[in-house]
Amino acid sequence: MSSRPQLKQIYLNIGGEGPLRTVIRDFYRRMSNDILIGFFFTGKDLDSIAEKQMEFLMVAMGIRSKFTGKNPSQAHLTLPPILSGHFDRRLVLLRETLAQNGLSETDIQVWIDFEEAFRAVVVS
Repeated sequence: MSSRPQLKQIYLNIGGEGPLRTVIRDFYRRMSNDILIGFFFTGKDLDSIAEKQMEFLMVAMGIRSKFTGKNPSQAHLTLPPILSGHFDRRLVLLRETLAQNGLSETDIQVWIDFEEAFRAVVVS
């Protein structure tokens, strides 16, 4: 995966690794509590999932050079089918999380566009 300068700017704008970790953990907590997609997280270790997502994002942002987790298509194989509506709901929750954590509309849209690029490999 190659880094994307616009994503690195989000990392800088948000204030680095600590604030990014806070946002990611908030996002996964929201997803796990959501009536539409929360079932995907039942019995899962949210902190571990959030840390892998953090690592994945930091590679995409050009902050780290190596990702030790599974690629998006492999990471979701053991889950129930992820439908387009589930993916859409994830993006709604992401947008809300980013806005409530003070990201600019520009940064939010860059992040949403990055996530949207994975729709084809995640959605069944």
